[in-house]
Amino acid sequence: MGAFQDRTTAIYLAIWMVMNIATVILNKYLFQELHFNYPISLTIVHMVTCSVGSFLVLRTFNITPLQPVPLPDIGMRILPLAVLFCSNIVLGNVSLRWVPVSFMQTVKSSVPAFTVILQVLIFRKSFSRDTYLSVIPIVGGVVIASYTEANFNAMGFWSALVASIITALLAIVTSLLLTQKLDAINLLYYMAPLSATMLVPFAHHLEWHDMTTNWEHYGQMQPALILVISGCIAFLLNVTTFLVIRKTSALTYTVAGNFKVVFSIATSVAIFKNEIGIFNMVGCLVALLGVMWYNHIKLVESQQKQPAPVEKV
Repeated sequence: MGAFQDRTTAIYLAIWMVMNIATVILNKYLFQELHFNYPISLTIVHMVTCSVGSFLVLRTFNITPLQPVPLPDIGMRILPLAVLFCSNIVLGNVSLRWVPVSFMQTVKSSVPAFTVILQVLIFRKSFSRDTYLSVIPIVGGVVIASYTEANFNAMGFWSALVASIITALLAIVTSLLLTQKLDAINLLYYMAPLSATMLVPFAHHLEWHDMTTNWEHYGQMQPALILVISGCIAFLLNVTTFLVIRKTSALTYTVAGNFKVVFSIATSVAIFKNEIGIFNMVGCLVALLGVMWYNHIKLVESQQKQPAPVEKV
């Protein structure tokens, strides 16, 4: 039984890793190779697909229980999270449009640093000395990578940086607003439709005229097909994230997350052949090591907070 569970967990982790990398690579392919330069519309496709997928999982096939949320709580608690959620994804896609995956991933590794900074500045929270020290290589690595990036673009850089701030803020606000514990699928069920609805006016004003005008230049079905595939993979990523969190330990998930970033960068460089210099690599490595150090510290602290098991007499 244990061996079967280990194999199942390994399969979930492998699928989660593939879905993570495939989502980023497909989105970059849409922007760079097909010149589908509409990040808001791409995000809407993802949100609609996630809405349909989560409905099927929770309401049609009953794979996991639907957790009811009162209507007032949807407006007061879920809606602010949906605003941050879709803003983060849109900015990530905007960044992917302008800069290589490797650079975007490096900049987004600054999330732990912003998590610490925001909690110190806004919530007056204090951290251990090691936590503060772990922020130094994260920030230093991002600075080195940004300064030496051969394909640097201000729009791509600032989009990724603001997305990192929003990611950190989303994690903090989620813990404050969500008094009810929702798993990833249930949270997606409530947030995705709200996110898609909020983005429609922006896409209509900023993208849809240009997109419909230029659609014939993309060919007949290729962009539509890749958009649907990208949306389905984005939903599968959320499902596998839910399964991995439920089936593995915090340590396994943390380590897998660190390797996911490394594999994403390596895969993108291999596919898109973007130029990456030695100092750029050093900056990326320093930032990732800082993230690994930070994650290790958080993991140890969380384990120390857990009550010791009571011995039976």
